[in-house]
Amino acid sequence: MVVIIVGWIILAVVLCILLLLLFTPLGVSADYAAGSFKVSARVMCFDLPLFPHPAKQVTKAPAKKRENKPKPKKPEAEKKPKPPLVTREMIPDLLKLVLRTLSRFRRKLTVNRFLLHITVGGGDPYSAVMAYGTINYAMATVGSAAGHAFNVRSSDVQTGIDFSADNYTVEAGVTITINLARIIAVAAAAGVGFLKIKRSADKAAKAAAKERKEQDGTDADSNG
Repeated sequence: MVVIIVGWIILAVVLCILLLLLFTPLGVSADYAAGSFKVSARVMCFDLPLFPHPAKQVTKAPAKKRENKPKPKKPEAEKKPKPPLVTREMIPDLLKLVLRTLSRFRRKLTVNRFLLHITVGGGDPYSAVMAYGTINYAMATVGSAAGHAFNVRSSDVQTGIDFSADNYTVEAGVTITINLARIIAVAAAAGVGFLKIKRSADKAAKAAAKERKEQDGTDADSNG
């Protein structure tokens, strides 16, 4: 009885770990401010710096080992060429599958944070005002499209104008995440779609080969 209980506990722990791995948000976080650019890997709510790289301690190079001369390889027997995995007839359907997969993958992404602050500056007030209006119009158009295309949880977009500033100032940041369960779902759908396309192409190729064989037999001269 104790062994059975322990087995169920171990199974429950393994399932919890698998669920945690499948549904843990993974992604990337990027930030730009004052001419500096930072990129971090996002795991749950933690950021692991990727760029700029953290300083590493200089270690001495290990002593080189004597290289062993590779042994001459024996000639392998000639293998029959395998049929190609992708044929020209499959390309149109594969392109449609790629587009569907990208669209499905886009819908699985989550934009946890989107930040964009732009302050327009310049010596000419008229040019600054015109640029400010253009930027606002572009942000409204792009922001509306992005809101429908992605699942945006938090968005902070601000524009301003500073006639005393000589140049523009930009501050931007974005965090995008997805979990393994969603990636597996998209990959599985793409794999099933590819298998269907491959099976259909193989059937069409066999039917065409059979038709050519029948036509050759019909057109042959029986009198020699």
